[in-house]
Amino acid sequence: MANRITNRGALSFCLALVPLSGTALAQDGGVSSSPLIEEIVVTARNRAESIQDVPLAISAFSRDALEKRSISELDDIARFTPGFSFEDFSGGFAAPVIRGQAQTRVTALETNVSAFLDGIYIPRSWAMDVGTTNLERIEVVKGPQSARYGRNAFSGAINYVPIKAVLGDESPNIELSVTGGSDERADGNVIVQLPINERFAIAGSYNYSEFDGSWDNDHPFANLDVGRGTEGNIGGWEKESYTLSAIANPVDALELELGFYHFEQESEARAGATFSSGIPGTTNCGTVRFGTPSLICGELPSATEDAITDPRDFGAQTDTDIIRARIAWDISEAFELIYLYGLIEGDVEIGVSGEPDRINCGTLVGPPFFPALFNFQSTPNGDIEYDSHELRLAFDNGGSWRGSVGLFFSDGEDNNTFTSSSIAPITDPNSFQRFDTSAPSDFVNGPLNFLLTDERTETEVAAVFGEVHWTSGDQRTRAGLELRYSDTEITATNNRNGLVLDETFKVFTPRFGVERDLSDSSLLYLSIAQGAKAGGFNPTAIAESNRSFDEELNWTYEIGLKNTLLDGSLIANFAIFYTDWSDLQINSADPDAPDPNAVNITLNLGDAEVYGFEFDGLWQASENFAIDATFSHFEAEYSSGTVDGRLFRTNPLGQPPCDDIVCASNGDIGGNEIERTPQTQASLGAQWEGQLGAAGSYYLRADLSWQSEFFGDSANASEVPDRTLLNARAGFQFNDNVDLSLWVRNLTDERYVSNAFVVLLPFGNTWNTFFGERRTFGATIRWRSN
Repeated sequence: MANRITNRGALSFCLALVPLSGTALAQDGGVSSSPLIEEIVVTARNRAESIQDVPLAISAFSRDALEKRSISELDDIARFTPGFSFEDFSGGFAAPVIRGQAQTRVTALETNVSAFLDGIYIPRSWAMDVGTTNLERIEVVKGPQSARYGRNAFSGAINYVPIKAVLGDESPNIELSVTGGSDERADGNVIVQLPINERFAIAGSYNYSEFDGSWDNDHPFANLDVGRGTEGNIGGWEKESYTLSAIANPVDALELELGFYHFEQESEARAGATFSSGIPGTTNCGTVRFGTPSLICGELPSATEDAITDPRDFGAQTDTDIIRARIAWDISEAFELIYLYGLIEGDVEIGVSGEPDRINCGTLVGPPFFPALFNFQSTPNGDIEYDSHELRLAFDNGGSWRGSVGLFFSDGEDNNTFTSSSIAPITDPNSFQRFDTSAPSDFVNGPLNFLLTDERTETEVAAVFGEVHWTSGDQRTRAGLELRYSDTEITATNNRNGLVLDETFKVFTPRFGVERDLSDSSLLYLSIAQGAKAGGFNPTAIAESNRSFDEELNWTYEIGLKNTLLDGSLIANFAIFYTDWSDLQINSADPDAPDPNAVNITLNLGDAEVYGFEFDGLWQASENFAIDATFSHFEAEYSSGTVDGRLFRTNPLGQPPCDDIVCASNGDIGGNEIERTPQTQASLGAQWEGQLGAAGSYYLRADLSWQSEFFGDSANASEVPDRTLLNARAGFQFNDNVDLSLWVRNLTDERYVSNAFVVLLPFGNTWNTFFGERRTFGATIRWRSN
């Protein structure tokens, strides 16, 4: 088969810039003689290349790197990826952010970063973080990738590459591992890769993981068995996944792949705290409304020794199935035809509470007027089903020109409800009301129970795309052009009132790049690319012209330099970029509503610009010792005239939260920093490897990461403090088959706020903060057949 991968989300990069055990593999264009540095081959541009030859800013992590850095979730990936941050906000609205381009609406169904499993698009954020177990690699590519990968690769993309069947192995590969750790951590994992013959192979994996959470729950009934909920500590999980795959090469020119991937998670809400302007002493700035200031200025309160949550707060429960099929046919030495099919089905249930008093619900709706009640909200709550088809014809004869053309089609349906239920706090362990999500047909609207949303969204995407690349005669200068035209029809049905909205969004996204080999060890590149994020609907808007909002767009200009120096023992990569971001989708009061403060809709209300610098590097200081480091800094600001409509919504007395001192009462946020993403990030890792005589080998590794403080809201009033985290790991390998590792995460047990968001309403504001994981430790033992 031709050595090309041409599926939609190819993104099949390999490990980038992390120390590994084993000797580097020799590759054309540069050989690393360093035993801790691996020569990396990637397929980010649909062809096999050394990662140092790819004119893109890529961070990638192999299985070995994921293990040695004790990485288990996307927020761990963010710690070691310059310009990337992530927060799941304890529910269905995961928010990956690349290069400061955070979405203003946490609850938006569409994100600014797209995610793929081996090229299959994952359309909703609640299914995005599939963990790190049984994956061959995780990759993050930065900068707009809409031209190559399509939908919502606005500021970049994430791809999970699973362990799957491979051809060429002469004997089975079997791996068994067990993990035990603090806070009832227990994992079991099995991987089998089985070659049937030289033309057919199969593989499978199974993983189970459970964890009680690292935060003690100070609720008096924390250990009460409520059925579905949080029992014991806060922030735990129960996860199960299994995969099956097969690959066949029935004739030399044809390759067939088939895979099935199942992910099931019950993830408790993260520990955190909620602050309300309705509680005296909580807020300290802004307009005084109903006797208390409207806003919090300065650092949000840090995490305390313990946390509190109602045990009925069951967090997020998700179930996702993905089917992938790929057919590749080498028509000739120069032409290859590839068909990629994907099907993703899943369902989600969320049940979280954001009461400031998580034991007694002591808010303004309580005594003496009527008994205090706990409010639980469930959204997104529903299911998805999306299928996709891509056909691509690729040309590469090894000369000056190569390229491809293709067609893409996707059809999907998303059902979602948003319910709000208020029930009494737990006072008697033998008699209490249980909170559970309810189907719309069973949900009873009432004074304290609301079905806020019941909608179905149907999405059809049709796209044509192509690319062409030119190489000079001396092969030192190269240029490429990528193009995609997408036609996206979205139909939204409000099941509560029968309103149907339909809109077709058309977008053309080009990308141009040029690169030059300054020497055999240095590559300089320049790229110009446009990113696009899907538009959507406002079913409650009064004016028909406001019942849809447009796509967000950006133009990004990037210059990068990749260096492999000192005979391969030093790698140093740099990138600088500028992004011109337009038509931001921002919450706003409905300008045509009789009471504009009563309803929030989404409008394209402004622009932003981002510019920054990124570095990642690796130095092998000796045969046994290596150091790796990352650094990024960016300035991300809203442009002049950009308005956040939440900041000028008034209460019944006509008072907005902003007082023209802390922030503008007309909602103008021009010049403010974009919220919920740190401007500066850095990491430093060190690894030592050695021999245990005839008994085997060992390694010692430590990883330090830091990120700066950042604002929790667009008014730039509240602030999330900076943080420094330290991980450590020691590993021992015996007889080439058995290895044991001892690990600790957050070694210093730092208690910190990982992220926050604010809900601004005419009758009061709330701040929801989320705490990072405390210190955990454990051991993993693994047996490999070869």
